[in-house]
Amino acid sequence: MIDKPVRTDCAFLVDVLDSISRRRKALKNQNAAPTIERFVDIRGHTAEERIEITIRQRNRQTLALTLWSDRWVSVRASEAIAKDGWKYRYERSGRFVGTSGGRDLVQAVEASISEMFGMTKNDVDRLDAIWAPKLAGGPQAV
Repeated sequence: MIDKPVRTDCAFLVDVLDSISRRRKALKNQNAAPTIERFVDIRGHTAEERIEITIRQRNRQTLALTLWSDRWVSVRASEAIAKDGWKYRYERSGRFVGTSGGRDLVQAVEASISEMFGMTKNDVDRLDAIWAPKLAGGPQAV
């Protein structure tokens, strides 16, 4: 069951939480009920809100997202092999540029969950195909 974190005033974070709530049954049917935690980081005189969403579909398989109030998103996906290291690891961060807000992000989460089934380190580009169009990384050195 999805934990209900304390509501935030940030429209982006509220939209993501509402979208996850609306897809609760679909995620549960995929054995992917998320754990949601809300944090407020205080730096000097400013407070910044973030939400961490963790989905453990299988024993050693994890999809984790960290979302900040300024629409910065970090995505991490991995699966460990007992006593043998990582089957695959994926990380991507950037400013969320999805046009449908939380609904767009939850669709990417569900697509990632589907792609992670049977994935190996040679298939990680399938996750990048999902997240690269949605996360703007800023200028890159050529």
